Amino acid sequence: MTELPVTAGRLVVRRFTAADVAAFTAYRSDPHVARYQGWAAPVPEADARQLVAEFAEAEEGVPGWFQYAVEAGGVLVGDVGVCLADNRMQADLGFTIAREHQGRGYATEAVRCVLDRVFATGVRRVSAECDARNTASARLLDRLGFGREGLRRRHTWLKGEWTDDLLFGLLAEDWDAAAPGPAIFACRPNLLVADVGASLGFYADELGFAVGWRWSDRKARFLTEGEPHEPGTALVGRDHVQLMLTQVPGAHTTRLHLDVHSAAQVDRLFGEWRERGVEIAEPPFVRPWGKYEMRLHDPDGNVLRVSSPPAS
Repeated sequence: MTELPVTAGRLVVRRFTAADVAAFTAYRSDPHVARYQGWAAPVPEADARQLVAEFAEAEEGVPGWFQYAVEAGGVLVGDVGVCLADNRMQADLGFTIAREHQGRGYATEAVRCVLDRVFATGVRRVSAECDARNTASARLLDRLGFGREGLRRRHTWLKGEWTDDLLFGLLAEDWDAAAPGPAIFACRPNLLVADVGASLGFYADELGFAVGWRWSDRKARFLTEGEPHEPGTALVGRDHVQLMLTQVPGAHTTRLHLDVHSAAQVDRLFGEWRERGVEIAEPPFVRPWGKYEMRLHDPDGNVLRVSSPPAS
């Protein structure tokens, strides 16, 4: 297992540091964030400082809780906690994202990264539970492949009331089967676009592609005199796919095929992108030619067809 920190799409998953106290105090003190959690808001700064110090000193991969800090754009946006059992083969999961950073798919990316790390150590099962009213967390667990294993009615006394608990479980073999490798594996076009900035906003901010570079040197790019050189060309990538975005005047539309391994991964991408607010032109379904496919459009009208063989 690689050492922390690690990059997970748009995020950095790392250890906590003393510099995180202010941001950690702020989002843990938000009543909206704390509503279904076990702590009461607001959280005193002294308590938060003590917690962060404990998180920073904890050792990953030993029995007990380990809290991962989740960073986006240099800002702490939340945390993911894993409690490893004494037998080192089972674990419990928890996660929190600051309110201003919710709805962007950060929780999905962060939890997926942590699950990859946990299962890589030989853990065979990860359990999670949430308040039955916490539909956002339940949807996230569903999307990541957790099975709903039970409902404990009026089980927890929390903040002056009895609450129902939803129980979830995920086995290592199910995680491996659902994600045999990176989802997207075959495509590397050079898309001509009217506005590189707008295209970067779509592919990076909405679809979760990482920006590799932006290039505006006209001569170095072997462009003709008629082609614009500001802001020029950019490279974005996700999984095993890299897309070139080159700004050229006029209308440019094409059909982009993104191939994934399984129907389950199409559904996973559909859920992730819908959570980020991406407008899906056609949701996934089995096409007459046998592909399980969804479609969406980028700002230039390019058609993105995301497909796999149908579910068996």
